[in-house]
Amino acid sequence: MRQHFLASLISFWSIMIIGTLGGSDEWGKNRQDLIDTGACLLQLQTNASHQLYEALRGRRDTRQDEKARACNNGHDCDDYRIDDRGKKNHRLCTPSTLTIRKEWRFLSKAERRKYIEAVYCLQSKPSLFTEEEAPGSKNLFDSFAVVHITKTPFIHGNFNFLAWHRYFVWAYEKALREECGYHGISPYWEWGYDVYDPQKSALFDGSPYSFGSNGAPLAERDPTYRLPPPPPFPKVEGREFPAGTGGGCVMFGPFSDMTTNLGPVGMPGGDLNNPLRYNPRCLMRDMNPFIGQHYTSFNWSTWTIEESREIDEFQSRLAGAPGNEDRKDFPLNFFGVHGGGHTFLGGMTGQHSDFYSSPQEPAFFLHHGQIDRLWSIWQWLDIEKRRNAIYGTLTLANIPPTRNGTLDDIIDVGPLAPPVPVREVMSTIDGPFCYFYQ
Repeated sequence: MRQHFLASLISFWSIMIIGTLGGSDEWGKNRQDLIDTGACLLQLQTNASHQLYEALRGRRDTRQDEKARACNNGHDCDDYRIDDRGKKNHRLCTPSTLTIRKEWRFLSKAERRKYIEAVYCLQSKPSLFTEEEAPGSKNLFDSFAVVHITKTPFIHGNFNFLAWHRYFVWAYEKALREECGYHGISPYWEWGYDVYDPQKSALFDGSPYSFGSNGAPLAERDPTYRLPPPPPFPKVEGREFPAGTGGGCVMFGPFSDMTTNLGPVGMPGGDLNNPLRYNPRCLMRDMNPFIGQHYTSFNWSTWTIEESREIDEFQSRLAGAPGNEDRKDFPLNFFGVHGGGHTFLGGMTGQHSDFYSSPQEPAFFLHHGQIDRLWSIWQWLDIEKRRNAIYGTLTLANIPPTRNGTLDDIIDVGPLAPPVPVREVMSTIDGPFCYFYQ
């Protein structure tokens, strides 16, 4: 607990330091807001972590700690144990075996390089799909995009959006460990740090310890563009936004040499009738500070957690207006932090903006680590009530209409990991999991 408190304190001082650095006039105007809302979010996280550690204290079992710790480090994770309720669980999660997921900028340079190298390793491993099954899946990294593409109508805007993506990110971490010898943690991206100057972010500054740079600026670009909603939403003109700052291929740094093989599917130029086609091209980004500031700043994350008493409110605030237009009881951030984070990085052209094939962007898994972080904090602020809280039907925005989902429905990530009931992934310290967030 003390270690986690110190980590949160370091994060707080990082917000203070970033907030006091020089920058644009716009940055100066919003400096105090960043400090205040960032500190509020960290306080919520600290309160949640206290509840989590209290729950773990009763689980201390020194006889199994060594074995459980080895499992958490990527070894022999198929062993089960029987908990006090007689339930079959994957392993014992205790305070000494808990893994702490960190924000990217709080990893050492050596830790960042090891993670980047492991991602490149996944891109060198064979695909889990045959060419007949998925012509565009050329490696193991692509296999994650294939699963996401095929499952999209059943894992967004519905009851298992949060649970499915929690398991999906864990399966990705599992692949990094088992296929590529990675022994670090699964990091996340706190968008709030970067909303005013994303190109200077530790994640996207193009250094050897980043995920590469922004995309090359597009020539003769219109000052605004319209972003239509993805299928299966009705075709409309879409909302107008200021243009992003890139739009072309990642210019330098890690993943500037990357070839993406799938998509787009649900954005302009996409082919919904042939979603797994082979379409090699560079990794593109179109960072858009306007979208970052208006949809993913600290205040929106804090608002999503603090103002949501029930899971339907939390999901609606997280996901934004698309599919939730009938919510009249509270205003919605148009994108929500989920869609905002995708579009903040992907903009008009980038893979991260494609509703279907966004896992072709390596930062996808850090973005969804942050989504899981917000959900975890929200859950642990009232764990008895929220641990098993779900809301929604089986389909995206209930198109077509389907029954409500249940905790006994199965999460299916294809060949990436075994199928599991939703109830098994509702806590980060049960089932296959043993982690929380710094």
